[in-house]
Amino acid sequence: MNRNRPGTPWKPKPVPRCDPDRALGSLLGLAVCEALAGSSQTVFPDAPLPCGLFGDGTSMALALAESLTEMAAVDQRDQMIRYASWFRYGHLSATETCAFIDESVRQAIVRFEKTWDPEDHGSEGDVCLARMAPVAIFFYGSPEKALEACAQTTRTTHAGPHSLEACALLTAMIFMSLGGHGKADILRHARHDPGLAQVPPPALDEPDTRFSLAAMSALRMAVESFCAADSFAKGALSCRQYGRRAMAAYGQLAGAWYGAAAIPRPWRESLVKADLLRRMLQGLLEN
Repeated sequence: MNRNRPGTPWKPKPVPRCDPDRALGSLLGLAVCEALAGSSQTVFPDAPLPCGLFGDGTSMALALAESLTEMAAVDQRDQMIRYASWFRYGHLSATETCAFIDESVRQAIVRFEKTWDPEDHGSEGDVCLARMAPVAIFFYGSPEKALEACAQTTRTTHAGPHSLEACALLTAMIFMSLGGHGKADILRHARHDPGLAQVPPPALDEPDTRFSLAAMSALRMAVESFCAADSFAKGALSCRQYGRRAMAAYGQLAGAWYGAAAIPRPWRESLVKADLLRRMLQGLLEN
């Protein structure tokens, strides 16, 4: 259409809107899977979570969501201030206190408090995988902006190349899941990534000691669990053996693909502060 033709009003192309159920599924999936990973008891899809407390990854994802919503953009210093508030005062935690913090994140926050520099300088780790859902949801209208924002937000605590690559890949897959892409397309995207393909799975009785590949290793386990299962619950229970970071990645990815309604209702209802996740999601969707 010629937008300059007299008498013909020009209408901008509408920005794609994120499906609310898939978006909520990604955030709830993250929190539910962290709660599952934090419990040593046997869990069944038709029973409540033994412990409905989400972990440090979800708290940081909520802090990032809050920052994106209130700043209407990526602001690394604002993000670090909110992470510090969680660390020091339990802001957006499940228990009103920071019950656990990954050492790499603690060091990043302490560095920021001393220098006011919001960017890490090469640290590797896997906890950063837990913060990708808010980025994919907030920047859903543009995959390019989503990946750029992913790099910016990841670099606040983990600027190592393996961590950045793993987070970018997870963001892309969450983005595709939010858009309703078929599982085969999403998995094909993951399998073509050279970084993920070169990471061997860790032995179940011996955690992967190559810390530089921790994020890629956790992501690989999450993707394999997503690939092998035909429901959110089956994949989550299968992925549980690989630890909380693999579970965080799986929860965001599978939650976005299956949607919130597909997460077992007893799990959703026994999750603490589920209303907080819904409020944060509303802010992400309204921007």
